[in-house]
Amino acid sequence: MKKAISILGPTHCGKTELAIEINKHFLTKIISVDSVQVYKGANIGSSKPDRKILDSIHHGLIDYLDPEDDFSVKDFLNEISTKFCDCKEDLLFVGGTMMYFYSLFNGISKLPEKNIQFREKLEQEAKTKGLKFMHERLQVIDPDAARLIKDSDSQRILRALEVNHLSKKTFSKLKTIKEKSVIEDYQKFTFAIIPRNKKSFKNQLRERFRKMLELGLIEETKTILERTSGKRVKVLETVGYKQAVDFLKDKISFEEMIELATNATYQLAKRQITWLKKFTLDETFFSDEDDKVMKILSIIKN
Repeated sequence: MKKAISILGPTHCGKTELAIEINKHFLTKIISVDSVQVYKGANIGSSKPDRKILDSIHHGLIDYLDPEDDFSVKDFLNEISTKFCDCKEDLLFVGGTMMYFYSLFNGISKLPEKNIQFREKLEQEAKTKGLKFMHERLQVIDPDAARLIKDSDSQRILRALEVNHLSKKTFSKLKTIKEKSVIEDYQKFTFAIIPRNKKSFKNQLRERFRKMLELGLIEETKTILERTSGKRVKVLETVGYKQAVDFLKDKISFEEMIELATNATYQLAKRQITWLKKFTLDETFFSDEDDKVMKILSIIKN
């Protein structure tokens, strides 16, 4: 039986470095589970492995899409299913996008594909009539979904209305019908990496962001902005890039950008750690432990 090994945890805990070390001793196909690293050009802000590493060790789903492209959980699972599940190698998943991991392990609801034309119509209606009006419409069509979705959550309100329009079953009922996991037939091993000390970890995140700035994060953000002609681009709404965009638009000062990015990254890390409670983990390691590689190898080889 082929193996599916997962290394997950909050940002800046050495997940990628650990995966590369494991791969030296246990040859696998490494696959990134990161909703930002999937985009071309988003290098510094997503902490991609450097070019030398990517050239010598292939990482799936890195530098895969243009910044303008959408990439959903469904798209992620489709890519895993069609491009990697037929390969002979064991798979090594590494990253911090927990919704991707959750869907990888548990499957995903059988929702219809997006209908861009109808979604644009809904978005325009939301602009003219307001989000509250759209939520009230959802209450009539699918009250169970409306109860679970906040009246300020534009993305989920519009998706629920879209699904209810496209399907014979309601959004709330379809959410309960799951497709099986794409790695259902694999022997699964799951390891988490977490920071040992919260206070020192936040300081590390601040220094990490300063290092990103030294490496050219502002220039990288400016390039993505210019390339996408000011359109709404999801990657520029993620932690780090969002603060860099606000700085470029003179909304915040340089020091405010550092502080806001540090706080946002720390809050993201806390959410990622909370997500770990949803998973069945073989082992959880502190990021500064020395013998992680040997412990993991002993588990996956036995």
